[in-house]
Amino acid sequence: MQEFTCKHAYAAKLLLSFSLMVFLTSCEQQQDPLLGTWKLPGEQISLEFKSDGTVSSKTSLTTIEGTYYRDESGNLFLNLGKEKRKAVFLEPEDELRVSDDRSNWHIFLRKPAASLVDSAQVLFTKGYKTRDCDSSITLYSQAISLLERIPSETGHLARAYNNRGICEERNGNADAAFADYNKAIELDPRLEIAYGNRAWLYETLGKKEDAYADYKRAAELGYRPAILWLEEYEKQKGEKIADKE
Repeated sequence: MQEFTCKHAYAAKLLLSFSLMVFLTSCEQQQDPLLGTWKLPGEQISLEFKSDGTVSSKTSLTTIEGTYYRDESGNLFLNLGKEKRKAVFLEPEDELRVSDDRSNWHIFLRKPAASLVDSAQVLFTKGYKTRDCDSSITLYSQAISLLERIPSETGHLARAYNNRGICEERNGNADAAFADYNKAIELDPRLEIAYGNRAWLYETLGKKEDAYADYKRAAELGYRPAILWLEEYEKQKGEKIADKE
């Protein structure tokens, strides 16, 4: 009888331990995903959210303590000093967008992700300043590998592809250059310089119609060299028509 009781007591302990573990796991899952440190890429500005409803805004010179809350509709607000700012937490992308007093939105990332963006920016700048195309291609490729992990960085990623494409073109690798220009345009359909660069490459290869289409799109987006090219193209076209007459 004693053996039976001991076995049941041991089983009860196991059940209690398991229940406690499930409870703690459930609590962790319900923890506010906003908690922790967020950083604005390229800037020494961070936000730290704590479980007691407080938030700290830190720069290299100052620290402002405040609070954060969600209204009945779930909208997120930050009270920092005399300022009340609206914020949006995008869970799938793991981004925090915070408005400023001019209704602009600043995208904060988790500190590790923001550090990746900062590192990519250093690589991008080195690639831009380096005169050796092979070295630039390596640096841009490293920047691309970092930025590809960050959904909010498609604009910078597109420029990295565009710049790598320029280097590939200078090295005589037309296929690789086209691939990079195409990717840049896919990521940012309004990146006028990528259309201009692809147009120039088309023109170099004698593909006049493709070149014209890209120059036209680049001009529509305000790319000055493309505007001048189209003006010269129309001028020459008019002169040819006049000669025939």
